[in-house]
Amino acid sequence: MFDKARARMRERYAQARIRETRFLMTFDIAKVNNRLLILLSVFIFLNFFDAITTLLAINAGPTFVELNPIASNLFHHDFIGFVAALGLKYIPIIPLVYATFLRSNEKHVVAIRVVKVSAFIALVAADLFYLGVVGSNSFTLARYYFAI
Repeated sequence: MFDKARARMRERYAQARIRETRFLMTFDIAKVNNRLLILLSVFIFLNFFDAITTLLAINAGPTFVELNPIASNLFHHDFIGFVAALGLKYIPIIPLVYATFLRSNEKHVVAIRVVKVSAFIALVAADLFYLGVVGSNSFTLARYYFAI
């Protein structure tokens, strides 16, 4: 009884693996690489702009606070805390840069495509998230400065 179920699971797993491999091979890796580079550039820009707008808001007055609890606690430790907060903010760029500039080779075609497509999805999500954060920061700062 369990042997039949196990054999059926192995067969379904093999079919799923073939289907996923076929799907991954449909991607044009040159286009994915170009889009990864664009998305990574946007991600770095938005991270930088988020840091700038956060610093502007914190220096504008006591009405603004950092909502990220980790960064907020680090900001209370003066310059060293600020550097640590920036370090934590920019650490995710390292694996994304690695995935973006990973070279294709004939031995690990599917694995490299998994990394590239995963990085593409992660960068799209991260860019959308930071677009919202930077937009919110910028809108709040604009309302504050133009209301005075």
